Amino acid sequence: MNKCLWLCLLWCGAAAAANLVAFRNEEITLWAAPVEGQGVFDEYHADVAMNPASTMKLLTGWAALNQLGPGYRWRTELKTTAPLQDGVLRGDVYWIGNGDPRFDNARLTELLRQLRLRGVRRIEGKLLLDKRAFSRISSADGFDSDAERVFSVPPDTHLSNLKVAWLRYFHDQGRPQVVLDPPLPGFRVDNRLQPGADVAACGDVRERVNASINGDVIRVSGNLPAACDGSASYLNVLDSDGYAGQSFAAIWQALGGEGPFGTAQAATPETARLLLRQDSDPLVQALADINKFSNNTMARNLWLTLGAQQPRSGDTVADAEQAVRGQLQSHGISDAALVLENGAGLSRRERISARQLGAVLLDAARGPYAAEFIASLPLGSEDGTLRRRFAALGPRLRLKTGTLGNARALAGYWQAPGGQRLALVVLVNSARAAQLQPAIDSVVAELVERYRLSLESGHCAP
Repeated sequence: MNKCLWLCLLWCGAAAAANLVAFRNEEITLWAAPVEGQGVFDEYHADVAMNPASTMKLLTGWAALNQLGPGYRWRTELKTTAPLQDGVLRGDVYWIGNGDPRFDNARLTELLRQLRLRGVRRIEGKLLLDKRAFSRISSADGFDSDAERVFSVPPDTHLSNLKVAWLRYFHDQGRPQVVLDPPLPGFRVDNRLQPGADVAACGDVRERVNASINGDVIRVSGNLPAACDGSASYLNVLDSDGYAGQSFAAIWQALGGEGPFGTAQAATPETARLLLRQDSDPLVQALADINKFSNNTMARNLWLTLGAQQPRSGDTVADAEQAVRGQLQSHGISDAALVLENGAGLSRRERISARQLGAVLLDAARGPYAAEFIASLPLGSEDGTLRRRFAALGPRLRLKTGTLGNARALAGYWQAPGGQRLALVVLVNSARAAQLQPAIDSVVAELVERYRLSLESGHCAP
């Protein structure tokens, strides 16, 4: 047993063993170590490969910071081979997508507004999506029943607004109204909402309304109180190409433009000239969205970007995996237990050990991008997926959460008032995972308390 661990167990008695009573032997692995010190503070089955759920995003984010840098930006371009005559582009527009995970309606609106300012009024041809940046996308097998849920939206070179259409609710002269945002031209909203009883607050509007899709009709029913004015709910209504094409057309027409006439896929000809170029927000902003809110789609886009930006085989998925493994090897971290599918943890197959993930945490906290990496993690009891957890520990705790049907995980850091940091990983794989969550939180709290006491006693101070 590690000397530091032995001293801390001696100091705190049998608290650690008591907290593991809730778990069967094979259900939990854990690892913890001081960032500023040496050795391991605590571990339990730390070399066993486990499904880490969304804590796998930490590995992808760490690899991306090291490979691409925190200032990396995705580039979106519009090109054409057609002449522009009197405001009419007499041919097709090529939209070259590179997988910007934060590309949304606001960015698309600005892109098309700039196109209007450059004198284009009418696009007589088609919108052609150039999707060559990703040769194929990674799988997320075993989630077919969740295909319409936003967390399982697949990655795409032309990911736009996370492929989400919003239903926005308001009251007009006492009558509830609903509009589709963006106003996708291929759909019509059938508003069957009725006024609801007066309430002080709306709460979750999804509990008051029902939205169903039948062909090109979105039927919305329910009772909507006036307090729900300004609320919204989302729908997945199209595949990625269809959503990108209809969003482009809707926003273009809202800006006074005409066309385009249809959407298809095509490679941009070498002779095409540039119409517009737009760069994304820097990678660090995407990383905060990915980790604080555990966004699977954005994480999978980031993972594929690693392969696209470091091509070896021409297979984006294989190249992404090789890029991640290459980062581990170059930093002296074993990849022996690692199994990758999509780098987001939305996987029944992905595996990593607590020790491996812990080594990534230590390297991240000691590396040049420590501030960027750590700032992307949810703060205990304050934001993201930890907003309602760890009230007693508060924002000194920064942890990435992981949640699947049979997996719960936590990985990140606790910082003592004196600045010393403990990196920790807790992975639980069990059919009982959901009911074990309070026990998992207790394990984290106990680890933190023992580390705090060890610092006060001087037994394990760096």
